[in-house]
Amino acid sequence: QPEKKTFTMVDSDSPSSSGQLSAFLVGHSIIAKPLSPLHNNVVSALLTVVYVKCVMELGALIRIKYGNPELSRKFIHLCACSAVVWWPLFDTSHWGWRLNITVPLCMAIRLIYKGAVLKDPEDEDVRTMSRTSSPSELLFGPLQMTLIMVYVGLTKFMTHTGLIIMASFVGDAAAAVVGLHYGRHRYKVTFGGEKSVEGSIGCGLFTMIGIFCYCYMCNIDMLEWRPLLAIGITSAVVEATALKNWDNVFLCIAMELMSLHLPKLF
Repeated sequence: QPEKKTFTMVDSDSPSSSGQLSAFLVGHSIIAKPLSPLHNNVVSALLTVVYVKCVMELGALIRIKYGNPELSRKFIHLCACSAVVWWPLFDTSHWGWRLNITVPLCMAIRLIYKGAVLKDPEDEDVRTMSRTSSPSELLFGPLQMTLIMVYVGLTKFMTHTGLIIMASFVGDAAAAVVGLHYGRHRYKVTFGGEKSVEGSIGCGLFTMIGIFCYCYMCNIDMLEWRPLLAIGITSAVVEATALKNWDNVFLCIAMELMSLHLPKLF
C-alpha cells in the first residue's frame, strides 16, 4: 500500500490545519496561508452541503426524465453513502471533524418534518425519494440512511467499519437497479420484499467494489480478498432476507458485526 501523505505546514500567527483541503488550497495558490483546523473543517462541511444539493437536483432531473422514482431514489441513496469520500478533507486534530454529520443530521430533521408533519405528496423530496409519492416512505429508508450516516460519522469516522457499512449501501442500491433492469429469476422471503437472483449478485459485487473504492479514496488499507468476499456474500444475504423497509438497519448491524469478527475469521 502507498504511504499515507501527511501535510505539515506552519503558520506563525495561528495553528494550521494538516488536512488535505488546506494543503490543496495552499498548494494551488488559492489561499496564501493554510487554514486553521476549525476553518478547514467548516469549509469541508460546506463542500458536503454543496455536494448533496447537487445530488438532490440531479435526482429530481432523473425522476423527471425517466419517470421512474425508484431510479432517482437509488441515485440519491448511492450518492449519499458515497459522501464518505469527503472524509479525508476533515482535520481530526480538531473537534470540528464531527461537522461531517452536518448534512445527514439536517436531512434527518427535514425528512421527519416532511414525512410526519407536512405530509405533502406533491413535495419535491417526497416525489424524488419515495416509490409511491407517499410522505410516510421518507420515515423508512431515507430517514434510516441519514441516521446511520450520523452514527457512522460520529463513531466510525475514517475506519474500515465505517467504510464497510457505507459500501453495503452501494450494494443495496445496485441490487434494486440491477433487479429492475436485469432481474429474471424472482424470489420472495417471508416478511421481505420481492427480490431477484441477479439483484442479489449485484448487491454482493457492488458492496465489494464500494469497499475497494472507498478504501482507496480515503487512503485506508485495502482488505484482503477473503474478508472482502465474505462481506460481499453477507451483504447480499442480509439485503435479500431483511424485513421490508428495514434493510438499511439490518445491513448496518450485520456489517458492523462482520467487521468486528473479521480478524478472528481470517
